[in-house]
Amino acid sequence: MGYLLIARFAAGVMSAGLASTIPEPGLVMYGTALAPNGSPISSGAVTWQISSGSAGISVNSAAINVNGQYSYVATIPFETRSIGGIPIGGPTPNTLALNSTPTTYARLATVNGTNASIVYASSGSSNTFTFGPADRGRSERVDLAVSPSQTFGQWLTQYGLPAGSGPNSDPTHKGMTLGQQYIAGLNPNDPNSLFQFVGILPVQQGVQVLWSSVAGKLYSLEQGVSLNGPFSVLQSNIVATAGTNSFVVPMPTNGATLFLRVLVEQSN
Repeated sequence: MGYLLIARFAAGVMSAGLASTIPEPGLVMYGTALAPNGSPISSGAVTWQISSGSAGISVNSAAINVNGQYSYVATIPFETRSIGGIPIGGPTPNTLALNSTPTTYARLATVNGTNASIVYASSGSSNTFTFGPADRGRSERVDLAVSPSQTFGQWLTQYGLPAGSGPNSDPTHKGMTLGQQYIAGLNPNDPNSLFQFVGILPVQQGVQVLWSSVAGKLYSLEQGVSLNGPFSVLQSNIVATAGTNSFVVPMPTNGATLFLRVLVEQSN
């Protein structure tokens, strides 16, 4: 995990859950994955992180070989959780709700643990997709390409910082070390390039927290009972939406004070 943020709020709104949900045909994504040298990846795992403003899941698939052609197939699972506005069951782990109106989701792929770029999407939308009741069972071709991860030294060179700069130093006086800024994907020369909470807003479902984010990053949202924790994961694998990310946190049912923190997840 990387640099973190912490917020707190007090609460007192009830939540509810019931019996059994209805599995739905989801979104099927398939395509090729190319290594940095341009050759097809013939083995290993293709992992998708999918998230919206209130949910996030991780879907694993494997590279497969059919008659010498290499590809992957991943199914994003959905379920119906209410009928006519009446809840019929609580959420199934690692499954998205099929909302009555189309919902837009951010998506990020890793291939064998390394971030991959979407180089082609048949829907015309690369880093997001929209899914609603009319999209049940839809398939989409999404081709991937893997590039080597940027090293700390390369990051220093990109922003004109001395090659010998230590990751624990803060020569730009932003209150974050260079190592923390590198992990968060910030521009050390821009005083406005920060990793911070930018809003905490009451909404019907609870509290919407917003933080500054960088495309290609993943975040984890954690909750605790005090400023010093202990903290537990509320939601991981939250895909960055460039500029600002948001997530809706249910209010505690006992009126307790809740502390939140956001962390940058590190990939290989």
